[in-house]
Amino acid sequence: MTETVTVEQALSKGRWQLKHLPMIVTFGVIGGGIYLFYLKIFDGWIIPVGFALGFLSGWLVWSYFVNQWKIWAYENVRNVHELQRKAVEEKLIWESGSWFEKTEFKDYQQKQKLKQLEKKFLEKDVFKDDISVPKETVVYNSRIIILFSLLLGLGMLVLGIYLLYDEHYFGLFFVGISLYSAYTQIKKLRDKSPQIIFNAEGIKLKDENLVKWKNIRNDRVFTEIRGKNSTTYLAFNNEKIDIGELDIKTQDLEKMLHVYRVRYENTL
Repeated sequence: MTETVTVEQALSKGRWQLKHLPMIVTFGVIGGGIYLFYLKIFDGWIIPVGFALGFLSGWLVWSYFVNQWKIWAYENVRNVHELQRKAVEEKLIWESGSWFEKTEFKDYQQKQKLKQLEKKFLEKDVFKDDISVPKETVVYNSRIIILFSLLLGLGMLVLGIYLLYDEHYFGLFFVGISLYSAYTQIKKLRDKSPQIIFNAEGIKLKDENLVKWKNIRNDRVFTEIRGKNSTTYLAFNNEKIDIGELDIKTQDLEKMLHVYRVRYENTL
């Protein structure tokens, strides 16, 4: 079995097949119903029917492709635990045993193939050292992101003052929010101390003692999606740190977790 596909490459293909394509089909059918109503080919009932058929069609497209993607991905990716976890977090697939998983199209051959691939989940994910990663990585607040937030707060302050000038007193709300935001962002801007330190010994958070790798469990980077908003976190043990304003990319942070743990294990 050749395992040459990275987790990110598999997820990228999954995003197209299991997220973007179903959305295109869904909105295509909905748009088609609205267009037929606009042409007066059908009466107004076509719009709600179009919405219902659109969501149903999108779901059917996902159901058709999901097991094709799973089989391809699990066959070609080495670290299937990481792949499955991230696919669930991105809502490309559902957790094993969930009700939604039962809506997947799955023929006999696919069932047998997936059953065979379950053996890969008995093996631990394998990570390697990377000489490009320094002996220690220090993560600070991102000045660019903080300055951008300050500019947004300034815009809100201008809006609030304008509303007050026009005798709309709810402008006080915008002024209050902008001043509080400015205070917190300036405080972060002045904070030049490390927020996170990674090395072969463990992870150290700001104002906390270093936690050694032997005491670290369930370390991961994940994104929570709530409606249109998403937040990316570094998590381990009972810690959950928002990394949105830190000067490190998600992929680099994941590499830190893998590489430094490997270096720790190599010292045992």
